[in-house]
Amino acid sequence: MNSHNWTRRTVIGGIATGLITAVSGCTGSSDGVFEDVFVEETALVLEFTSESPVEKVNVIRPDGELFAERELPAGSSRETIEIGTDYQPGEYEILGLEDGEERARESIVIEPDVQITDLRLGRNHPEAMYEDASDRVAQREAIVTLENTGTGPDAATRLEFSGDVPRPTPDDYKESGIHDTDSDIRRHADTITLTPGSEIVIYSRSMPFSSAGDEISCSPESTEGEFETIVETSVQDEDTVATFNVTYTGEDLLECEIELEVKS
Repeated sequence: MNSHNWTRRTVIGGIATGLITAVSGCTGSSDGVFEDVFVEETALVLEFTSESPVEKVNVIRPDGELFAERELPAGSSRETIEIGTDYQPGEYEILGLEDGEERARESIVIEPDVQITDLRLGRNHPEAMYEDASDRVAQREAIVTLENTGTGPDAATRLEFSGDVPRPTPDDYKESGIHDTDSDIRRHADTITLTPGSEIVIYSRSMPFSSAGDEISCSPESTEGEFETIVETSVQDEDTVATFNVTYTGEDLLECEIELEVKS
């Protein structure tokens, strides 16, 4: 768990289309200084007009504290300031200075909005699992699609499952629960970056649908239940939570037919 004071929300939705790679939306008084101010990937990008006289820019956080300051070479047309995935979300002020005096001011809201837009089981969709995932792994793990529709970057730091799944995430589970697809060895990812306008797929690593779990049973008459998929991130003030109705039908969990439906 990170240092935020987390509350939970339920998000239900389909996969959005028309994703963008850069998020704009600044407001303020440019006075012939700023051509554009926007977020691209994990950075704040400042573009200046050819007539811009400013020699320095200060970026002010939502709490009024200085976030960054940059001296600009004469004739600068662009400056990039890394935001990363550990910053204060909200409205940022960008001040353009000449000889220590403010010549222009812009503001931009930088905050993520991470949602769970899809969840599939590896056992039902083995073709959608990561490369080299074994049949045994596919039987136990889940495939989760995340989308960041906000204006700022974020990073997924933990994936949990609670409720009526065979193996809910234990409270004392110390790993992220996210499979590291960039590693040659089987390990948990530390963080997964979510840039503005991006959609990514992550894979569970905590075996929530393992047949060795004993929190739910599978029966020929069908066993019905409900579970939550929870994603913690490094910036967003709230956990992202999606709730699903689930039905287990069969003789045992190993051969069980599992059907999911987003809870309305």
